[in-house]
Amino acid sequence: MSGADHSFAAEAGTTADGTLRVELAGDLAWDSTDDLLDAVRTRLDRAPAPSDIRLDCARLTLCDSMGLSALLALHRLASAAGGRLHLDRRPAFLDRLLLLTGTYEHLTGRPGTAEPTGEVPAGRADGRGNRSS
Repeated sequence: MSGADHSFAAEAGTTADGTLRVELAGDLAWDSTDDLLDAVRTRLDRAPAPSDIRLDCARLTLCDSMGLSALLALHRLASAAGGRLHLDRRPAFLDRLLLLTGTYEHLTGRPGTAEPTGEVPAGRADGRGNRSS
């Protein structure tokens, strides 16, 4: 047992330009999605509503099906408020989940690719699929 703490935290704040920034840390799973949704809804209910929602996913350690459901709900909330959801600094596992579930383009605004962005898989020389020698 590693003793690693994967509890969830969502630190939210609005920037001067009206963007809601939320730093995510830990496991976005069935028992933590309400924390994220509540943190964003609270800010969206204020006037003026944030122009965009930027989730910093760099410290995310897991995203299960409920976590994905929460990201889809945030996308709907952002769109309804006239803004856009951005998933910044996504870990490779999150890109893989989005690609596998067919939600990559919907949540990132970019066409899905064969390889997720981020880390270059082991045994690869570059992100284009060229094998290293």
